[in-house]
Amino acid sequence: MIAYYYKLLYFLPLALISGTFFPNLIIITCSTFFLIDTFRLKLYNYYNNNFFKIFIVFFFFLNISSFFSENIISFKYTIGYLRYGIFSIFLFYVLKNYSNFKYNFSLTFFFTFLFLIIDGYIQYFFGYNILSFDIEKYDTGLSYVTSVFGEDKKLGSFLSRVAPIFFIAILFIKEKYNIKINLINLILVILLYILILLTTERVAIFIISSLLLLILFKSNHFIKSKITFIFTFISLIFLILLINPSLFEKIKSVFYSMGVLSPGYRSDGSLIGEYDEGIFLFSKFYHDQILNCFYLFKENIFFGIGAKSYKLQDLGGWHPHNFHAQLLAEIGLFGYLIFFSIFAMFLFKVIKILIFEKSNKTSYEMKIFCIFSVFLNLLPIPTGDFFNSWLNIILYLPFGFILFLNEKKI
Repeated sequence: MIAYYYKLLYFLPLALISGTFFPNLIIITCSTFFLIDTFRLKLYNYYNNNFFKIFIVFFFFLNISSFFSENIISFKYTIGYLRYGIFSIFLFYVLKNYSNFKYNFSLTFFFTFLFLIIDGYIQYFFGYNILSFDIEKYDTGLSYVTSVFGEDKKLGSFLSRVAPIFFIAILFIKEKYNIKINLINLILVILLYILILLTTERVAIFIISSLLLLILFKSNHFIKSKITFIFTFISLIFLILLINPSLFEKIKSVFYSMGVLSPGYRSDGSLIGEYDEGIFLFSKFYHDQILNCFYLFKENIFFGIGAKSYKLQDLGGWHPHNFHAQLLAEIGLFGYLIFFSIFAMFLFKVIKILIFEKSNKTSYEMKIFCIFSVFLNLLPIPTGDFFNSWLNIILYLPFGFILFLNEKKI
């Protein structure tokens, strides 16, 4: 039975760029059938790892929070959260037992990513993409690329958050077909970074910049000609920002929003650009959302107000745009400590990788890509809703690869 439904995973990359319905359908279908097959085939040993043990504890506290919440609908999101942990275990099982899956899945992922890159540049240069979606524009006239996501500003988020899986796919393809990819990697990484710049999504720019810095320090296979890469990369980025000052100003606006830089003043003494006076975490909007979460936390310290209950508090937002703040308010201290412990563990792993670890194995490089991916996705920076299915699929995708690569005794 598994030999049939595991093939749904090949459609996951394409499903992720279609919206939330199809990727969620694939995850629910695969996790439900795999849970049945777990008992039918007695596959319990696949769950005997630290990842799933910690996940179950976190899942338990999510539902304890819903039990004490006044919002009974919270159970809709916390009970269903089990599917993400099972999905990671299922992906681990498939990677381990179907030897060609990693190569076929890598090809699917690679060409989906390549399509988005090509489509994004078509939209930027011609004003519309392959599907005839027009390029979006701010009131200032600055254009930004969204590709197949249309009016949703998600292209940069998707590309930056799943870029590590894209890099792993390239390494698997190299392993399978013995292709020399040094120049190709250089071109793809630069094209990817520039495209994310053109989305003007500042969090995505931060994530991909951080990822490339981490990879630059540790990569021995994906990026070999580091001096060439650094020189080419810096030259092109400098040139793009020089000829597109509006884009540079948009990137700088994050510092205006934080109050770190000043955009200047009008003759009446007000800040140019309608920015707020003061120093803020990310911006006044995000700052206020975080403070709101803290106030909610003080009123519901141990178990929170319940998953997805922030939007019921009439605080000017559907969610607080920060995983850490949201979980602190919605699931309380006990559940948040589990989440924070996971973040701290990956922070420690990243520090350990950067300072102490050395290896020339391709499998080791793949593993650190996954670790970087999880770490960057868990950072306390502006994000979407923690219980959003699309974000959770992206978050849990690297765990299946980590479990598989751990089996290779790196």
